Amino acid sequence: MFIGKYDKSVVVTYLGVLSTMLGIYFILGYSVPKLTGAFICLMISGICDMFDGKVARMCKNRTAEDKEYGIQIDSLTDMISFIAFPIVTLYGVSIYFDVALNPYITILVVTLFTIAGISRLAYFNLGANSEDGPVKYYSGLPVTTTAMIFPTIYLLHYVIPNSIFVSIYLGLFIVIAFLFIYDFKIKKPKKNWWYITCSVLAIIMALALLYLKVK
Repeated sequence: MFIGKYDKSVVVTYLGVLSTMLGIYFILGYSVPKLTGAFICLMISGICDMFDGKVARMCKNRTAEDKEYGIQIDSLTDMISFIAFPIVTLYGVSIYFDVALNPYITILVVTLFTIAGISRLAYFNLGANSEDGPVKYYSGLPVTTTAMIFPTIYLLHYVIPNSIFVSIYLGLFIVIAFLFIYDFKIKKPKKNWWYITCSVLAIIMALALLYLKVK
């Protein structure tokens, strides 16, 4: 009846999309962006991305088509959650701290960031650098790391002037774009340890953002 798949194997991926859309609304839906809520949503999207494959593999009787669909929908979700969404946070940061960005420089920076991000996703969708057996190293910086990098950098605004913070935030997009496509090796952590560590860090970060917001 409907095009696409909507079973439990992809529900966590779609929850990540929901979190992303809510985070974007926190920025675009208010006259003054609600950055704390947006960054918490970004981290939630990252947690959903981390667990969606694990949940999908727990679903029995998945066909080859189901698996391929999961791979494709995960990649498309990454484009929205970890490339487009961070760019929206840049807009929110500029508005919230009332610091005007040079439009020409900003367009160039976010375009480079976007091209680097989607190029990376396309490259690995083709199975580039695939290995027999489990992958032991990441080549370049995974796009999903933006879910923790940007909320962490956001904390800097509590200790440095707004204009400097916004400039650093913009410059971070250039650094991350380079790391997306630069072929260096990052040792891939063991999954169970990684799941626990990232979840705990996300909770600590969210609590810190909420505490500093209401303090």
